[in-house]
Amino acid sequence: MEGPSESSVPTGIAPSGQVGSSGPLSTTTEYPEPFIINPTTSHTHTIILLHGRGSNGLKFGTEFTTSNTSTGETLQRIFPSTKWIFPTAKKRRAVLFKRMPINQWFDIMDINNQSYREHLQVDGLQETTEFLHSLIEQEIRNGIPVERIVVGGLSQGCASSLYAMLCYKWRLGGYIGMCGWLPFAEYAESFLNTSSSADGIEDDDIFGTSDDEEGTAFTKNEEADGTQERATKDPIAEAIGFLKDNISFPRSQEDKLLVLQTPVFLGHGVLDEKVLFQLGEQARDLLKGLGFNITWKGYSDLGHWYKIPDEIDHIRDFIIDRCSRY
Repeated sequence: MEGPSESSVPTGIAPSGQVGSSGPLSTTTEYPEPFIINPTTSHTHTIILLHGRGSNGLKFGTEFTTSNTSTGETLQRIFPSTKWIFPTAKKRRAVLFKRMPINQWFDIMDINNQSYREHLQVDGLQETTEFLHSLIEQEIRNGIPVERIVVGGLSQGCASSLYAMLCYKWRLGGYIGMCGWLPFAEYAESFLNTSSSADGIEDDDIFGTSDDEEGTAFTKNEEADGTQERATKDPIAEAIGFLKDNISFPRSQEDKLLVLQTPVFLGHGVLDEKVLFQLGEQARDLLKGLGFNITWKGYSDLGHWYKIPDEIDHIRDFIIDRCSRY
């Protein structure tokens, strides 16, 4: 329902030129006004959800908030004190579509082959991270505690909000992601895997080296120096540090990674042809490796959308059970 712009390379469409060869990637300097549904009672919570590539806040927000649970109620009715914010992405030139401007949080050539021209994602992820953080900070200034603010999104909105959440400094009330992925996940994974590899090397040295193998042991240690040096650092902090460095987002010496305490819901359709189910699993596994407490739902008969009413039920339950002070 997000249209062809979320798909892999369509037949007959090829990119022309290199990124930046015929003008800037972003065609506007300001984000459109978000679609907002105000609470019907005293405002206690805020939920900010980002749409998929090629959509907009009004379309996504209207459809999402009018989707019924199995009891026939909508999330808007169930949570009357919640303010819903559905931002709209800037018009950015999509290299995949001959640099045609579309609403997208960042540019990407092929969702299911992200290593191909992966640099296209960086500028948009940087801007979207700053933009989403500014929306969070505005709600805090409006009097909503950070632990009562939930963020998330669908598809590319999930990818960009997930990246932005990992770069945030405080624990949020919750995160809700649907049919998405985490950009540059494989690089963040490498920091966690390096730590495991170093542990294995150390075990081999302890149990596999006898007194008459000192020369061999020395050689092993020499070869492993680089791996062990990385492993002495906190692999979780280094993984998140990479994500920040990747978009030139400043690290903080006082960063206690409080965001890792944010409860996370991820749902994904097994039949998703646009963002493969395996990419959702990869994001899930990385977040678990970072220490997040994950609620994961896979929907066997679902493609690229959210499951009605099942997933709406699950999101309702997640908000009630896991998000702070609901």
